[in-house]
Amino acid sequence: MKRRSFLLGAAATAVGRLTRRTSRAQSGVRLDVAYDDVGQTIASDFIGLSYESAILAGGDYFTPENSSALGLIRSLGERGAVRIGGNTSERTVWAVDAMSAGPATVVITPSSIDRLAAALRLLGWKLIYGLNLARGTPAEAAAEAAYVAKTVGANLLAFQIGNEPDGFGRWTAVRPKNYDAPAYLAEWRTFHAAIRASVPGAFFAGPDVAGATDWVAALAGAMPEGLVLLTQHYYADGPARAPHLSLAKLLRSNGQIEPSLQRLARYSHEYRLPFRITETNSIYDEGQRGISDTLGAALWGLELMFQVASAGGAGINFHGGVHNRRPSDDKAYTPIARSDDGRYRAAPLYYGMSMFARAARGALVPAHLAPDFGELKAFAVRAPDGTLSVCLINKNGTRGARITIDPGRKFSVASTTRLAGPAVAATTGVTLGGASIDQFGKWASAPNEEVRLTSQAAVVDVPAASAALICMRAGS
Repeated sequence: MKRRSFLLGAAATAVGRLTRRTSRAQSGVRLDVAYDDVGQTIASDFIGLSYESAILAGGDYFTPENSSALGLIRSLGERGAVRIGGNTSERTVWAVDAMSAGPATVVITPSSIDRLAAALRLLGWKLIYGLNLARGTPAEAAAEAAYVAKTVGANLLAFQIGNEPDGFGRWTAVRPKNYDAPAYLAEWRTFHAAIRASVPGAFFAGPDVAGATDWVAALAGAMPEGLVLLTQHYYADGPARAPHLSLAKLLRSNGQIEPSLQRLARYSHEYRLPFRITETNSIYDEGQRGISDTLGAALWGLELMFQVASAGGAGINFHGGVHNRRPSDDKAYTPIARSDDGRYRAAPLYYGMSMFARAARGALVPAHLAPDFGELKAFAVRAPDGTLSVCLINKNGTRGARITIDPGRKFSVASTTRLAGPAVAATTGVTLGGASIDQFGKWASAPNEEVRLTSQAAVVDVPAASAALICMRAGS
């Protein structure tokens, strides 16, 4: 993610006590869960990953032979969504081979799509596929879409026409400076018509804007055939390497996305179309080391996922990927990073996504913290089998918290899984349930920490810079 200067978008384990690192604990905090509320259902394919179109040109990432990366993706859930697009989608060319392409061109070939389709079949995930509106033609997009639709088949969720078109006249300079939503819609319709002629019944997502939420309403209001998903991007800060960036600022940024989520929720209701954040991460322009690759970023990402779910979003795609160079050159914010041995590893952000995946199975119900401390967040999910999962996120780097939870009904068994690391700025040593996730996405947690229930309530300590997932069940 680049060029958007206008956007701002526990090593210690607590078992019935607070460690020395969290001795300055905030006590007297109460969480009341509205267990019987109808709640907001979380989509089963809510979790997603976003990649640049250029990742297909390399031919070695989305392929059945890449058991490491595919294992890590698959570990995030049986269902999910991969989005292909980003800035490099503006330089793609659909061609039989790459022999005649220029050095600045990203060539997508039939074999690229064959490998992608095979990988998606192994994953069981859906695909949101971006086409080149910036420099492409309707005929070229139609030919590419036809092959993608035929090859990917049932794993294709939708096509997106263009990436961040609200920037075409501002930072991409592929359109006049006065390029606006009506001009975009006029172009979009010509591509849409060509693709529908080539792929009858094709589905679309859009407008995939960087931040111009009014363009979302414009596309939805046009009511084009086959539009099934409204999409927008979000980055908390940027660009990378800017002097104002800090981890502390990232951890305080949770309120920035709320106005956009409120508008997207309104458009979703008005036009009866789901919305999704199809590209997001901490800092645009590939992230900032020491911020985007830390335990703090994992806590930030975990909270962001719950925020989007609370607003009724259909899902979220964290942007990432690797370069075809050294691991140290990879995007700082990528959830799945490359190891020195050529395989892949779970970066800290991945651990936050993994905790969400274990919590978000059912309906998100109201959870009220009192008193309300900005760096302490709580979310509750009621599963179809009646299990209640409570996720407590403590973004404070020095102070722990003790929370008394009233779950809203009686449970007899409760246990806790913790997301922790040495410090909020730690880039290594992050664990989930006291264990690391291996290069194939396999994870074997330590025995769950039991939580004592007294008069229906549970008391849980959450050390500084950590999160706790409390699972409550009725007795057998």
